[in-house]
Amino acid sequence: MAPKPYFPTIRDSPVSLGRRLFDGFLNLIYPEECFVCSAALAGHQDCGICSRCWDNVLSLKITPPRCTSCGLPMQSFDDTPDHLCGNCILQMPPYAGARSFGYYTAELSKIIQELKFRGRRNLVRLLGPLLTAAFFESWSRDEFDLIVPVPLHPKRRRDRGYNQSELLARSLSRQIAVPLGRFLVRVRPTLPQVGLTDSERKENVRKAFRCSRPQQISGKRILLVDDVMTTGATAASAARALLDGGALRVSVLTVARAGKG
Repeated sequence: MAPKPYFPTIRDSPVSLGRRLFDGFLNLIYPEECFVCSAALAGHQDCGICSRCWDNVLSLKITPPRCTSCGLPMQSFDDTPDHLCGNCILQMPPYAGARSFGYYTAELSKIIQELKFRGRRNLVRLLGPLLTAAFFESWSRDEFDLIVPVPLHPKRRRDRGYNQSELLARSLSRQIAVPLGRFLVRVRPTLPQVGLTDSERKENVRKAFRCSRPQQISGKRILLVDDVMTTGATAASAARALLDGGALRVSVLTVARAGKG
């Protein structure tokens, strides 16, 4: 079996003696703790996460079998190949395929929440390489023409100061050398998806997106990037908008996948 792709993060970068001495001095004055478990941290390149918690993040990686369409992890039996899940058999999503790095739980969910809600933009330097590794497990760069992030509503973007999905998409674009384009707009504000039922999620994001520049995506193969995928309602709504705008094909890539159970 071929080894799974891994792309180094800032945690893997070599640290000079001077940097270690400087970090040690800072820790004496301003000791830093892991924001997940409160363990002491060695230096700035840890990005606020201790080695034990980071190892736990890597262990949350999704492995086959999974749905060949929506990417939902499925119960594993010996030598069980990927296959369609029940939901996709009944109704195929508009996107060509979806993949995620890991399960949206424990340390990985905490890291994404820190990026999303607490302004820790530096965490993209950890999550971006995970996204790249997940990409190369399923695709190659010559299968796509554009990377498009799932947009926030302008008001939410102003309040937050940034779009975490765009930061992740930009990191991926640099890693795989596929151009990034902001060709989607969120045309109406939506409620947070957390706590909504499956049907409420679909209605919440129905017709929430519009392709802003159809001439730029006509006939293009697009990779749609977001931080988390749960039921796929947001991804489906955004993918439909791109397809309605003339995209040839839309696939979806997220850092994490949440699901029932």
